[in-house]
Amino acid sequence: MFVTLATPHYPPRNIGGVEFYVQSLARWLHQQGHRVEVVCVEQIEYGPFPRVNARVDPVEGFPVHRLTVRWRKGPLGLRDRFDHPAMELWFKAYFHSRRPDVFHLHSGYLLTVSPLRAAMKMGIPTVVSLHDFWFLCAHHTLLRPSGQVCPGPEDPAGCAYCWLSQGRRYRWMEQGLARLGVAHPHLQAGRLLRPWPFFRPWAQIMAERLRTTMRVLNQASAIHVPSRFIQRQHEGFGMRKEGVHLIRYFASPDCTQPVDQRDRAIFHVVYIGQIAPHKGIHVLLEGIRQAKTALGDKGSRRLRLTIYGDDRVFPAYRVRLQQLAGADPDIRLAGVLPREQLREALAKADVLVLPSIWPEITGIVALEALAMGVPVLASATGGIPEVVIHSQNGWLVPPRDPKAIAEALVRWIREPEALEQLRAHAKPVTSFEQTMDATLRLYQGLTGDQTSPSNQGPDLLIQDSGK
Repeated sequence: MFVTLATPHYPPRNIGGVEFYVQSLARWLHQQGHRVEVVCVEQIEYGPFPRVNARVDPVEGFPVHRLTVRWRKGPLGLRDRFDHPAMELWFKAYFHSRRPDVFHLHSGYLLTVSPLRAAMKMGIPTVVSLHDFWFLCAHHTLLRPSGQVCPGPEDPAGCAYCWLSQGRRYRWMEQGLARLGVAHPHLQAGRLLRPWPFFRPWAQIMAERLRTTMRVLNQASAIHVPSRFIQRQHEGFGMRKEGVHLIRYFASPDCTQPVDQRDRAIFHVVYIGQIAPHKGIHVLLEGIRQAKTALGDKGSRRLRLTIYGDDRVFPAYRVRLQQLAGADPDIRLAGVLPREQLREALAKADVLVLPSIWPEITGIVALEALAMGVPVLASATGGIPEVVIHSQNGWLVPPRDPKAIAEALVRWIREPEALEQLRAHAKPVTSFEQTMDATLRLYQGLTGDQTSPSNQGPDLLIQDSGK
């Protein structure tokens, strides 16, 4: 079988949960004897007309097509971000020359719906993985620039205002309405601006965006959801209920056996992930500060926090975190954690923290921690509660609540047996082999190819959406 995987980014330049997922899938398919190619976006540039250039990078025995994509500025640039004519032409030429059996799009972020449209026109079966909220939200996070979580695209004018308020000069209106006590100030700001000539094209294109993305998504041969939460979110805005497959994320094969290398004199808290505002690391730092204050000098173990992640993407946020950490020697921003060091980092951790303030899809690193026997302290948001079961394999706290984080940490330091109970029940939800096998069987169902090698295991493909 020949499968083309398209993803917003691909290692080594970008390493995150989705990148790791796609890389693992590509490697596994290749090792199983299938032909695989990857397409990703390497660079974004701006110019007077949309354009796509590509270079081919042979990686691990299969080609990776790395695209440089040009967007226009202004309202037309917003359209380029979801419907890119040059992207469709590039993929049309690619599909004509390669003719894959299946095209699998891992989020439309940076790639747009254009690759899907090109594949459909060629009669190629298509799979879409909903790793984020891109089909609903131009930011792909359902998080407003103000930091507030958005319930979804309720009004094109509100979405247009949200997009424009990335620039500080637009935020004054929302802030003023909020001070006046107006409910949903971002929506009201968009509605107040709707009649203005400069604003009208933005609102019109936002309305076009939702119509286009949901129409093309619903035309895909199959839709993959890693959590029930993201399925419900998309169904609420028009995603079909048929042909939707729940395939859970997996823990890395390197993290399948629990290893305990903890220093009993230190209570080691670990964060692994993006260094970005929506990940809520600032909330975690405040929680650490409150926990240290509560413990004073009476803590039986020294509280330490290590933060792993690339801090170059959001430099202003890195500075904010450094200021919050101050001169505390027990708080360390350790930079990127290489995959080969993940097992060692988790083996030394007492608890992994996911303090997200946005609705996480699941959190692959949470699965890896659980597979290593490490409990997870996480925000009760998005799909996380489907994986982190409160008081069983971890602990859930309200988003943006540093006090709740502090209380959990203080309790575990003072009552270590409570944490050990969680460790005893920390187990992975889904294995790597189960996820890979389910994905392959999804491809086989679309192509009718039942001869491909496939491991036997629990059927993770769920096509009904009512449970």
